[in-house]
Amino acid sequence: MDCLRIFLDFCADAQTFSLTLVLVRSKLLGQAKSTVNRHYDEQLNIFIEKKKEEEQERIASEKAKQKREAEKAKAQESKGAKVEEITEEEAKRIAEKSKAATEAPGDVKMEEPKKEEAGSEDDKAPPPLGNGGKTDKYVWTQTLTEVVINIPVPADTRAKMMSVSFGQKKIKAQIKGQPPIIDGEFPERIKPDTALWTLEDSNGQRILCITVEKFEGMHWWDCAVAGDPKIDTKKIRPEDSKLSDLDGETRSTVEKMMFDQQQKSKGLPTSDELQKREMLKKFMEAHPEMDFSKAKIS
Repeated sequence: MDCLRIFLDFCADAQTFSLTLVLVRSKLLGQAKSTVNRHYDEQLNIFIEKKKEEEQERIASEKAKQKREAEKAKAQESKGAKVEEITEEEAKRIAEKSKAATEAPGDVKMEEPKKEEAGSEDDKAPPPLGNGGKTDKYVWTQTLTEVVINIPVPADTRAKMMSVSFGQKKIKAQIKGQPPIIDGEFPERIKPDTALWTLEDSNGQRILCITVEKFEGMHWWDCAVAGDPKIDTKKIRPEDSKLSDLDGETRSTVEKMMFDQQQKSKGLPTSDELQKREMLKKFMEAHPEMDFSKAKIS
């Protein structure tokens, strides 16, 4: 009898333990399902709110557009009414003005072609030589990672006669006992520990050559010293042959910059904008149950 009682107690405990495991498992599955559903609901609510905002912006834009068109139509109607009311006296007045404009020199009209011609010449201007520029004191060139400044000095200049100092943005170069040739700041930070200068002879001219490394590379400077004439960095066209000298990561960064620059000049989306569109397209394909017909995609 004792053995039978012990056996029955054991079976009852095992059954209780099994039920406990089932309950715990059910509770954990319920919590996991609740967490997933809550996360999905949150993402769905965010998307719906965003669509509502975009729809409101679209409606506001449409109203503004309709208002502009209405004002334009009203102005055209007003202008048309004015034309209908022209009399013979008005026609004579217009003829007199036209005759006066023909006899008098048109100063204003002569200025407009000059502006267009100047703009055309600026568009046809060649890229900056060496990706840099020239001032009355020095000539400078640059790559994506460094800047070189060449300063003409007297032919008898020796290294011990020079004083050149660098800071993260500061530069000062002078012949001792004379006013500084350059005393200013770089447009951006450099690495002063790697900066160097040498005296060289080029085509019969003594040159102080200063080389500095950009602290943040992978982009172009529009001047060598702040306050000096700037160049148009949009006209810079790095040579393709130099891309092969770069490592994979640097080369991909440069190619991305060049692609984005060309896209912007054509009014087309950049690589980042194209990536966002591709992500949105995949999201739409993954959620066919949602209606994107009125979604504003920019």
